[in-house]
Amino acid sequence: MPVTIKDIAKAANVSRGTVDRALNDRGGVNPDVSARIKTIAAEMGYKPNTIAKALATHAKPIRLGAVINSLGNPFFDKVLEGIHAAVESLHDYGISIDIRKIRGYDPQRQLYEMRQLREIGIDGLVITPVPDTKVRDELNDMIRSGVRVTCCNLDIDDVNYQAYVGCDYFCSGQTAGEIIGATTHGEANLAIITSSHALYTHEMRVKGAESVLKEYPNIHICEYIEAGDDEDLSYHEVLRLLKQDKKIDILYFVTGGTTGGLKAIHELHQEDRLRAYTFDLIPAVIEDLKSGLIVSTIDQQPYMQGFQSVRTLFDAILSRHTPARKQIFTELNIKNRYNISS
Repeated sequence: MPVTIKDIAKAANVSRGTVDRALNDRGGVNPDVSARIKTIAAEMGYKPNTIAKALATHAKPIRLGAVINSLGNPFFDKVLEGIHAAVESLHDYGISIDIRKIRGYDPQRQLYEMRQLREIGIDGLVITPVPDTKVRDELNDMIRSGVRVTCCNLDIDDVNYQAYVGCDYFCSGQTAGEIIGATTHGEANLAIITSSHALYTHEMRVKGAESVLKEYPNIHICEYIEAGDDEDLSYHEVLRLLKQDKKIDILYFVTGGTTGGLKAIHELHQEDRLRAYTFDLIPAVIEDLKSGLIVSTIDQQPYMQGFQSVRTLFDAILSRHTPARKQIFTELNIKNRYNISS
């Protein structure tokens, strides 16, 4: 059991108030008594509860906000689960969160939700930021006004945030490229389905794969599709591609839209001819891993991304704790049909 102020007061034969004043140097205690109390506390192994102290000095309950690009993208179900779990774990500290869900990467919609949260007076913000100048300026202005910010899943340049919590996108692309090269024996006609070349983090996943695949001269990247994390757009674009280009035999899904693309493969009954490589463990991916259509997927720990983003804000607001690293990368786990859980 941790040593309490009550334990120290009993050992020193003084009141708890005297112990509190001595340990926190608030005055009103005889210097010799204060020194004796501090010695007893050290000998007993007392560790101050910095969180409780911060809560006592915080003028109002802590209110967090979140703007998450989760609508229509099942990957973010686990991110949101992690966010809710972190808030629940901090329930005793009186923390609440207002979550705003948006679809895709619309900077105007994101700005609107950010400003709405700012107006209600949040202390901290979790956000999957759109790489837009106005979003960047708004984030920096919020930070200057005292709002702490963590970026979850998507990073953004030139913002003085508390931390980025998410995937190392270039490394994840390299990992996927190595798997594709090895499992195709260096022979493939490849199509890459991404969200947008303008989205820097997802583009890094493309660049990471390209940096490895160039070592395989007989792997040809035949087409790039920008599907904007939109399942319907991905479905129609993959359908179009497979109808017009019969030599494509490998699909590399960089980000959201995977479910729609897989639907197109099934609709054309191309499961025996094609193989896919994906990210994350959404339901459609798990099903097609088991069937063998997907060779492998790379899980980036979305639950932990959401959970750690909230806990980082909590530490920043209450304890003024700054992470040792600005970029907190979650683990990359490679899954195939042999190690996927039911």
